[in-house]
Amino acid sequence: MGSELNEEELEPDRARELIASEGAQTLDLRDDDEFADAHIAGAVRPEGGDLDRALESLDEDKPVVVVCGGDGRSAEVAADLRERGYQAAALKGGMKGWAGDKLPTIPRDTEEFHGPRRPGPLGS
Repeated sequence: MGSELNEEELEPDRARELIASEGAQTLDLRDDDEFADAHIAGAVRPEGGDLDRALESLDEDKPVVVVCGGDGRSAEVAADLRERGYQAAALKGGMKGWAGDKLPTIPRDTEEFHGPRRPGPLGS
């Protein structure tokens, strides 16, 4: 039902619109630390670079926004996904482009956030 994804590369605003209105999924190729620092809500990350396993949790009927740190790897992976039948596009400028446009990420950059919050007395 959703709109066809025709672009191979998405401006951050367009990517956000797809995620908000079309249920687009985000595939984040960055490493643990970068992902922990900030990522797009709902992003899937290939654990240990295992792309095939990550794809199992993606819906083939919905667009996929592929995110990297801005090194261009997302374009290669998006092309690979398109060959596999997904509607996939790379996020232009990677997370730097997204963050540069001040689009929402998790966790938000708040003063009081120091590492993961754990339930229980230590995390309160």
